[in-house]
Amino acid sequence: MSSRPDSGASGLDIQPRSHLRPGVGTLLLVALVLAGPFAPVALAAQPPGTVPADTILPSDTIPLDPLEVTVLRVLTPLSAAPMAVSVRDEEALRSGRSGTFLEEALQGLPGVQVQNRFNPAVGERVSIRGFGARAQFGVRGVRVVVDGIPATLPDGQSTLEHIDLGSIGRVEALRGPASALFGNASGGVLSFHTAAPAAEPVKAEAEVMAGSHGHRKGQITASGTLGETGYLVSLSQLAWDGYRTDPGSDGQDTYGAADRRGLNARALRPLGGGELSLTLNLMELDAENPGSLPADMRDDDDRPAWGFNIVQGASKEVRQGQAGARWVRQGGGLDWDLSLFAVRREVVNPIPSDIIDLSRQAGGLRLQTGRLESTLWGPFRWYAGVEAELQQDDRLNFGNAQGQKGDLTLDQAERVRSLGLFLQGVLPLPLDGELMAGLRLDRHDFRARDRFPRDGADPSGTGQRSMDALSPSLGAHLPLSDRLDLFASVGTVFETPSTTELANRPDGAGGFNPELDPQRGVSGEVGLRGRLGPTSSWEVTAYRTHLRNELVPFEVPDAPGRTFFRNAGSSRYQGAEITVSMGLWERPLRTDLSYTWTDARFRSFELDGEALDGNRVPGLAPHRGRAAVRWTPELFFAELSATYSHRIPVNDDNSQHAPSHTLAELRGGVRGLDVGSLRLEPWLAVTNLLDRQHITSVTVNAFGGRFYEPGPGRTLQVGVRAGF
Repeated sequence: MSSRPDSGASGLDIQPRSHLRPGVGTLLLVALVLAGPFAPVALAAQPPGTVPADTILPSDTIPLDPLEVTVLRVLTPLSAAPMAVSVRDEEALRSGRSGTFLEEALQGLPGVQVQNRFNPAVGERVSIRGFGARAQFGVRGVRVVVDGIPATLPDGQSTLEHIDLGSIGRVEALRGPASALFGNASGGVLSFHTAAPAAEPVKAEAEVMAGSHGHRKGQITASGTLGETGYLVSLSQLAWDGYRTDPGSDGQDTYGAADRRGLNARALRPLGGGELSLTLNLMELDAENPGSLPADMRDDDDRPAWGFNIVQGASKEVRQGQAGARWVRQGGGLDWDLSLFAVRREVVNPIPSDIIDLSRQAGGLRLQTGRLESTLWGPFRWYAGVEAELQQDDRLNFGNAQGQKGDLTLDQAERVRSLGLFLQGVLPLPLDGELMAGLRLDRHDFRARDRFPRDGADPSGTGQRSMDALSPSLGAHLPLSDRLDLFASVGTVFETPSTTELANRPDGAGGFNPELDPQRGVSGEVGLRGRLGPTSSWEVTAYRTHLRNELVPFEVPDAPGRTFFRNAGSSRYQGAEITVSMGLWERPLRTDLSYTWTDARFRSFELDGEALDGNRVPGLAPHRGRAAVRWTPELFFAELSATYSHRIPVNDDNSQHAPSHTLAELRGGVRGLDVGSLRLEPWLAVTNLLDRQHITSVTVNAFGGRFYEPGPGRTLQVGVRAGF
């Protein structure tokens, strides 16, 4: 039973208001040595769709079309990508999965760490090669795109609550900085694609699931093609009681409940020799925040919520609507890609020290054109474009009087304007290789108008920050044989603070923090992709990134639960990623292995007179690995997996760590059971199969040593999908 207070009939009570350095070669050698024991048996993580079209397959193997990706801004075969790219298809996203948590969709992706806090009030923390590990809510440092429409706003903050994983058909991950491609906050890129509409006029699908801790979800999806128009509409509702107990109820009640309702719609039709797609996302979320715990409470069997969070009603209520339109035309001269989007978001967010009331409006457009040119040395592809975006925030902060709004402490209007110009070309190289070169110029203007009356201060005072970046990139792909490809790239890193990070000033003043600067850097990578036979593949990648002015979170005694930011002098990220995918014995048995090494350290960082040079950047597991075996005969599927996470430093001085852990999962179900006109697909999942105590996420540099967020014990999920 949840202890959530009554929030009214609607569940919401929101009133809208008017250059690459030495060492990469060494890293690659290390990665190859690590991969050596696997090489004779045909390893690697290339999805099944990368099988060459002319390969002769066993009689019981279904050939798939070569896989192409769009996250590089141009249609590119995955095997020929000059950067590290991974893909998850619809089956990997949905089979035996609830569609509730992003962690389920991104499991096993090399270089990608997802800390599922099982806390919708703050969301899952997603990091790619270390970028995003500092996020205390939402997603930072990783660019998110949904059906070509940005889910990352001009200030670099991304929200994922509106993404309906139940209707997503594909995810592409660009693992590494992509500022030349996407601009601000592009330490990595996640590109989500909604499932294609059904070919028939009407196809309906309903899914229900229930699980431990009051986990309940229902979803109805209708899709089809009427004439030349394809459509998909999905309605979903999620309820979650949570597993963090209320210490004041002798373990009888929980704190951490969440309710989410969403509508996602998409339509596509031919227009002007191209295709027009329209998208609409509506979402309401009401969630309690059980908070993080100190070391003396982290291993408690009853996994308590932090008492002060309960007293102060820590939670979040959100309403969001987003609409977008995209028109794409290829061939017939110039190729065109035009997209427009608009977002409205209302948030009431009680944290232990304050209640934040935020109203946000944002919108933008992106125009890209290009074409394929014939030259003496071969085909040359180029494109150029412009992006312009605007974000306006109306922010009020109140003191938190046991969950009720107290005195007003901050009243300011904030505006972000961004403009990006980009140019990219793909040149042919000898031996069927390609060279991709890009250049992007970004300008971000932040302005805050402080409306709060302060003694001796002009109540109409303003704060303004301008942050610019010129971001070049270079990538190359060279096929060494018909089954072995070499790729390498080098690019820059650019990430501004978000409006929230700029507005949260430790001195309590209004406006934007004048001492907080964007982080910048240079990153390089080199990798090999290999194939052996039609169903097995492998990939090894090594990288190094140098950053300056890294943004580091911290808390202060006067505002517990509120996150502030400062710049570290410089830091270095290096690592290796290995993936292996093997189809065994020409049978429907598949093994997938992945390993990620992340060595992230401060190079120059002084805090309160103490040198922290050489310390690990907190919030990241240095080693992560996953092994999964999946059996998919004709009628059913079964999957057993295990994920290992090394211990995670939780503060800048590395004096405390979240312990390492290994979690096992078992999933299975029927692939399709025809009952009259219905096709049923029941499934079952058991997570944390061995019921291990573990820390699922950490709060970096939390005041009072409250670094740890305990994960749930063994949980059961049961669901059924019915197609009409």
